[in-house]
Amino acid sequence: MLTTIIAGAFVLGVVVLVHEFGHFIVAKKSGVFVKTFSIGFGRKILKRRIGDTVYALSLLPFGGYVKFAGESMYYDENEPPDEYEGAGDESGEVPDSAIPRERYYTMQPARVRAAILFAGPLMNYVAAVLIYIGVVIVTGLQMTPSTTVGAVTVGGAADSSGLRPGDKIVDVDGQPVKYWEDITAAIVADPHGVRHFEVIRGNRRRTVDFRAKASKAGIDIGFEADIPPVIGRVQRSRPAWRAGIRQGARIEAIDDTTVTSYSDIRRMIHARPEKPVYVRWSFDGVAHGDTVVPEAREVLAGTGSNQTETVGLIGVGPEYVKRYENPLRAVRDGFSTTNRIIVQIVGYLGKLVTGKMNVKTLGGPIMITKMAGDVADWGFDYLLLFLAFFNVNLCVFNLVPMVPFDGGHIAIIVVETITRRPLGRKTREWMMQAGFVVVILLMAFVVMLDLTRCSGGSMG
Repeated sequence: MLTTIIAGAFVLGVVVLVHEFGHFIVAKKSGVFVKTFSIGFGRKILKRRIGDTVYALSLLPFGGYVKFAGESMYYDENEPPDEYEGAGDESGEVPDSAIPRERYYTMQPARVRAAILFAGPLMNYVAAVLIYIGVVIVTGLQMTPSTTVGAVTVGGAADSSGLRPGDKIVDVDGQPVKYWEDITAAIVADPHGVRHFEVIRGNRRRTVDFRAKASKAGIDIGFEADIPPVIGRVQRSRPAWRAGIRQGARIEAIDDTTVTSYSDIRRMIHARPEKPVYVRWSFDGVAHGDTVVPEAREVLAGTGSNQTETVGLIGVGPEYVKRYENPLRAVRDGFSTTNRIIVQIVGYLGKLVTGKMNVKTLGGPIMITKMAGDVADWGFDYLLLFLAFFNVNLCVFNLVPMVPFDGGHIAIIVVETITRRPLGRKTREWMMQAGFVVVILLMAFVVMLDLTRCSGGSMG
């Protein structure tokens, strides 16, 4: 529980800090008077004024804000600003009446206001790219040390192409492959094209022409790697860890059924949520055995699926090796990974709006905190990858063209620029009120979803 709280606070705190720093630094560079830079909402626990700005840590850590001078004042050019009593208040902020009018946020040209708004999501994007680059350079990429085909889906793309279990793929389109990810990357690069696999079957080499089944729901290749039943990672505090299974252990059998590949482990464990299974494994030449109860988790039934299913998990991952990239390739991978996730998130939002994606996949701060705790149990590098992923999420969601998101305010600026006249005060107030009602309802819904997940119930 403590790990979950710390990991959740770390992820939410860093993401918000990065986002708000984007707004803050561009506003500062543009000459806008920044009154407050706060991490969190509500009562300020810690605060200190440095120069123009009050820097604060507030009670509720799930968010944050930057407050500009005159940001809520939309008046005619000759209309005097609202007056404040005294030289300040308990917050320590400088009152708007004591700030030169040319330093008000609302008095800046449209391009400056748009730049300040866009800087928050942009900073989240940059942070995600830098994290991915750093993780690749420092910890390397986890690669599956196999190019041998394991299971093949009957009637699927691989079956139709003539691939068979046991085929060892040695090159794709004339390029040698060493890891399974080399094969999948070649397919994803052109999912609609034909890939030419050079395979070894028995003692003979042959060429297999393969075409994946690609659709809006995703890419179905119809086959998977033949991975030995060796454990590469163990999630701390999960059933496997508590039973004593460690990295490098070889699973021999589950409930007296001999295990020959990692796919066997996944299949048998997934089928037994909350039901005891007896696992036998060897580690450093010593035989072990214990009863393990897989935890029940609700996951999507398949790629692009709108349905969920409950599976059993014990907190293990397959064997892997690390491949270290040179810095230039790491930079390329950082940008490509971030851009690919953006496309996936936008696609997810589209499916959510059109009803093609189950709303149960949404999550709020409780789910985010729980997920942060889960990935932290895999290791700090996994937590950093989740941090990068969440930065991308915040980037995309904040660009949604609806007030009070940054994208909504940018859309207003665009409309005002095109029409060459500002929106009226009442129109702005109506848009803000309507937007906040939508956001509050959405937050209430996702928090309710979070609570039902925690209680083990369902939204029904």
